[in-house]
Amino acid sequence: MQYPLYTTMLAGREYSKQWPAKAELNSLFVENKVILLTSIAGRFLPLLALVCAGVQYHFLGATFLPQILTMSLFLATLPLQGWYWLGVRAATPLPPSIASWYQQIREKMQQCGISLAPAKQPGCYKDLAVLLQQAYQQLDRTFVKQWL
Repeated sequence: MQYPLYTTMLAGREYSKQWPAKAELNSLFVENKVILLTSIAGRFLPLLALVCAGVQYHFLGATFLPQILTMSLFLATLPLQGWYWLGVRAATPLPPSIASWYQQIREKMQQCGISLAPAKQPGCYKDLAVLLQQAYQQLDRTFVKQWL
């Protein structure tokens, strides 16, 4: 039995691996920033939470232990919040403007002879991530610059 919260976080983590981290996409999508900040937070915030807890316990004592633990738990779980947001975003249907752009890129890729999996209607951001990743891997720079 899988819980929706856990499933959403796993989907967010998978989505962060599928999203192409290219500079051209920074102005169009917020995913690059969220993925970068989530990875940095996952690396450094658990250690920072332990250091902050130790310093606060040293200066404030056991009287403030509930507040210290609450703050440390909040800091340590910030990466989980990022993965949750990414998981929700991965399943979000594309808005009409981006959906039409997705279809245009898809048609151009098929015209270039690239075989693609059948498209689901309406597409979601995870489908867009897979398509963009495939476009970056299999197409030349002129095609990518034309559509981005």
